[in-house]
Amino acid sequence: MIFKRKSTNLVPNRQPNLTAPNDRISSRTAYYSRRTDTDTNLGRQQNRPITNKRPDNLINYWLQRFGLLVLLIVVLVSVMSALSINNNVHVITLKSSGSSFLRDSDTYQKAISSILGNSIWNRNKVTINTTSVSKQILIKFPELSDVSIVLPILAHRPVVYITASQPTLVITGTNGSYILDQTGKALLLVVDTKTILSLKLPILTDQSGLKLVLGERVLSSNDVSFVKLIIAQLAAKHVVVSGLIMPVASREIDVYISGVEYYVKFNLQDSGKALQQAGSFLATKNLLDSQNVVPSHYIDVRVSGRAYYQ
Repeated sequence: MIFKRKSTNLVPNRQPNLTAPNDRISSRTAYYSRRTDTDTNLGRQQNRPITNKRPDNLINYWLQRFGLLVLLIVVLVSVMSALSINNNVHVITLKSSGSSFLRDSDTYQKAISSILGNSIWNRNKVTINTTSVSKQILIKFPELSDVSIVLPILAHRPVVYITASQPTLVITGTNGSYILDQTGKALLLVVDTKTILSLKLPILTDQSGLKLVLGERVLSSNDVSFVKLIIAQLAAKHVVVSGLIMPVASREIDVYISGVEYYVKFNLQDSGKALQQAGSFLATKNLLDSQNVVPSHYIDVRVSGRAYYQ
């Protein structure tokens, strides 16, 4: 009896995939398209509704945020108002030892307010450059030694503190009379003699041709100190100075004395020896007074340790 062997090939015959590439894409597209549909309870497929934004929705959107916008605007306006400043400054004068103001407060306030109003950047606490404004004030008023600007936190009116320099002497030249400070800088052009007399400052008449310019240094600080020291030494011995002259093309100071016809020649070049020169003159004067000798022209103490008279 002959038995036939059963086939062990349990894998069913696979049919060749005859589907074209385009058919695959279309079937996949059809699959996804079916997934996009919604099934109803009746087993029918229904396309999803397409929702469009209506104008009413935009209006509601902005109405819901209207309160926030108003709040932001109010905060912004409040901040801008708090940071704003006006040019109606409040000037406070500070006096140091020996200093005096050569102008009234109203003059300073009007000029400083004008300087602040020249730039729109000076109207805001953030953009204002107080250093630059202070420099402009010092240029406008050379008689001031210091300017400090304080911006208030809540108020809008800046506070300006000004300090005056110390007037030392008045120098008179061909182009006018100027008040000098201790450094020899020209502080103010004097237009009337009443101002000069009210300050009670020594007056130096320049015949040497110095260039007198407002705000610039006319004499050195050593020259100013020399003149002050000579006057102080003579005043200590009750010798009153009636005038000071700087001769032509010479580093010399001629000091005129009240009650006598002669004057005294001092050497401005040797400014470090003002005490010695003053001492030489006083000693010579005492000696001549004791001998009833009165010089007819001058006493010369320009050479250290010596005195001549004529």
